[in-house]
Amino acid sequence: MPDTRPVTLITGAGTGIGLATAKILAAEGHRIALVGRRENVLREAGAALGKERDDWIALPADIADPARVQTLPGEAVEHFGRLDGLVNNAGWTPMKPVAEHSPDDVARIFAVNATGPTLLMIAALRIMLKQNAGRIVNVSSMASNDPFPGLSVYGGAKASLNTITKGLANELGPDSPIRVFAVAPGTVETPLLRSIVNEEALPRELCLTPESVGRIIADCILGRRDAESGRTLWLPSPSSAE
Repeated sequence: MPDTRPVTLITGAGTGIGLATAKILAAEGHRIALVGRRENVLREAGAALGKERDDWIALPADIADPARVQTLPGEAVEHFGRLDGLVNNAGWTPMKPVAEHSPDDVARIFAVNATGPTLLMIAALRIMLKQNAGRIVNVSSMASNDPFPGLSVYGGAKASLNTITKGLANELGPDSPIRVFAVAPGTVETPLLRSIVNEEALPRELCLTPESVGRIIADCILGRRDAESGRTLWLPSPSSAE
């Protein structure tokens, strides 16, 4: 008998929001395809899920590599036999004024935060259309609405995910069995955040936790927010909430 348990592919799955989401979905019975650049970190993340080894797979990949990223949904299907969810969570940026960005900076920011996720979404969508079911979550950012100084280019890249999410939902229509969401958190206590901002400048208590964001993402994948397909779900951090 084929295993009918759902499968979700998560990028940036080794740490932070991606790992928190993977743990929540694994506890809900999902099998997980873990995507990230470092295989050893992905394997540690898989072990932390508390599931059988056959319930997860590590797929090392750089989301900025357009050829590689398009193979990931197919690899998940080859391993598990299906693909029910995609969480486009991987992200990267330096923090610097717009005028200080090099062409390489801009190219990589858009590759990781916009182009790669879009190509991955297209590849997953083709599988979901054949299955006539699926849910996609694009992890955006509050910076896509009102970026902090130094995050303007990153905010612009993430804003494109919001627009693509809305456009795809419009294209699929309100009765589609495929649902797509953007989740846009504020500052989250993650390794990415601490690579650009130290705790003295932004204390931990003024940040969202990865788990709080992961729960919203998981609710979208689990079908608990289907009525909000096409929307950007804004999650202000404590530092910006009134």
